[in-house]
Amino acid sequence: MTQRNPHPFEPQDDAALSQLTSISIKGLRISKDFSQEGHCFQATVYLNNKRAFIAHNDGNGGANYYTAPGVTKDSDAKRLTFNRFMTASRLEACRYISEKGEDYESFIETYSDNNELIDWVITDLINEKEMLKKMRADLKSKIVVYDQRTRLTTKWELSPIERNIDPLKKYHEVTAKKNEWVWLNEITENEALKIWRHAK
Repeated sequence: MTQRNPHPFEPQDDAALSQLTSISIKGLRISKDFSQEGHCFQATVYLNNKRAFIAHNDGNGGANYYTAPGVTKDSDAKRLTFNRFMTASRLEACRYISEKGEDYESFIETYSDNNELIDWVITDLINEKEMLKKMRADLKSKIVVYDQRTRLTTKWELSPIERNIDPLKKYHEVTAKKNEWVWLNEITENEALKIWRHAK
């Protein structure tokens, strides 16, 4: 078993991950209590919008486990389909990682014939879903600004409505203009997510 990095890399592209890879996940269930050295999770993995296999991990830093959905001991045809999906997913994982523009050639060469790179893609997908969940919760209950000079966010425990945002804008007008603040509650979710990815 290879030593897995529990945080391989974070998505850096401004596009949504759904536009960067044909691998996607649905029905994600995460157990925070058991996520020790990685995500303890179960999810259904799709390839090109077709249900491919089930992925799960016990959260202790080991590799993911992959099984075919609904396979019985005598289901040879389903097992063959599962193997084909795994092979195609390994190729897609290699393509996705190589196109991220990062120096992962040695990893691709080492792990292209096993499931390690699929693990990495799924970690990215889970991180993206968790990041979006956190962002939505914050923007629903707080006023949030992003400082483009420092890449830091500032949050106020105030309901993000106009009568609360406007006084803050007026009070911080000079700093906001100097540091090019972006008021995340006032832009679209896609625009906010692009910024949220790059915030410190």
